[in-house]
Amino acid sequence: MRKLIHDRYKAFRVGPLNVAPINKAISTELDPADVWVSKACHAHIATDHPNDYRLIMANFVEIVRSPTFVGQDPKHGENFYLVKRVPTDDESDFILVAIGLTLSEHGTFNVRTAYRISQADIDTRRLRGSLKQLI
Repeated sequence: MRKLIHDRYKAFRVGPLNVAPINKAISTELDPADVWVSKACHAHIATDHPNDYRLIMANFVEIVRSPTFVGQDPKHGENFYLVKRVPTDDESDFILVAIGLTLSEHGTFNVRTAYRISQADIDTRRLRGSLKQLI
């Protein structure tokens, strides 16, 4: 039986993706397009990452607009991810936003998930070459 998606989790447009630095960093050929979060993805972030939800939602646009890192995990080659350090009350945390590589039938990039990621995970991914610094 499928889970019903609560009405409060609406699909929303994050904004345009600046593909030039991403293409250069991870050798892709992404076309410019808007990034969208579906109702299902919105519900997933809220329910599977409840402790990160407010921080993610407050910073979504900025993460997509100006990520610090971009990467691709060999285990999830159909996606790429953007990572940015965002300020929090007591320190700074990193947020990862995973986005599908192929355009949807609507001509948009769809977010797959978003969650908080640790400095240790950033360091590990950079060492193995699956995360590259932008700028």
